[in-house]
Amino acid sequence: MDILEKILVQKRKRLRETEKALPFEELVKRWRENPIAYSPRKWLLTQDTFHVVAEIKRASPSKGTIPWEHSLEEIVQNYEAGGASLISILTEEDFFLGGTDDFQKVRSLTSLPLLRKDFLFTEYQLYESALLGADAILLIMAIVDDIKLKSLLHLANKLGLKVLVECRDEQEITRALDAGASILGINNRDLRTFEINLKRTEELSRLVPDDCILISESGIHTPQDAAFVSQYGANAILVGESCVRSSHPSRHIQALLQAGLKKKASPSNEPHPK
Repeated sequence: MDILEKILVQKRKRLRETEKALPFEELVKRWRENPIAYSPRKWLLTQDTFHVVAEIKRASPSKGTIPWEHSLEEIVQNYEAGGASLISILTEEDFFLGGTDDFQKVRSLTSLPLLRKDFLFTEYQLYESALLGADAILLIMAIVDDIKLKSLLHLANKLGLKVLVECRDEQEITRALDAGASILGINNRDLRTFEINLKRTEELSRLVPDDCILISESGIHTPQDAAFVSQYGANAILVGESCVRSSHPSRHIQALLQAGLKKKASPSNEPHPK
């Protein structure tokens, strides 16, 4: 059993326990009766520039617990000051040590749009995300079939959620586009082995149309990394570990942002246009 399969086994177990404590019908009722307590937040990701999606991440299956240099409150303040366009919060409990408590705390600390990053594959989880105050969710192509993806994209639209659809190969990008995805993530990490290769963005970016937002995920630690994926068409990078480990997260984000913007503005950019 690979790492992804282990995560999904535990996720399904937790989901059964959650649904037993709060049945789906009651969850939907709460969503209908309780309007989101936060004002609508402006969506900042666009195709015409470069963005940093900064992540709140406590651990990973490959590296264990990630030591933070700052408190959660200080990290969020630094993410805002550094110019992050979106904050991603990992809410998976067993392998990444996250949780919905982290999400709710970050929601209370910032007016920036938030992405719930987890292993989501049911309608229940989307309603839950909306009630948490999420602006966007992650859907991973490796764990949903085409029918389920279309269904979840439709529900997300109903709930007012943007959807980042994460892909790992040509087939998954094709499937995502056929389902109507408009925000695509290329994960440089193989979720089954957790090995990282930034060339995955280089190889797959040409398949993403210009009218889609392309986010390069995982393995981006330095300004050089940001410039590399920007060169190959990434409109944004999703960065977690290097941000929470940094002594100066705001400066780190600014450096990543400037490197990506500079490369995107370079006339010599577009080695192979999207």
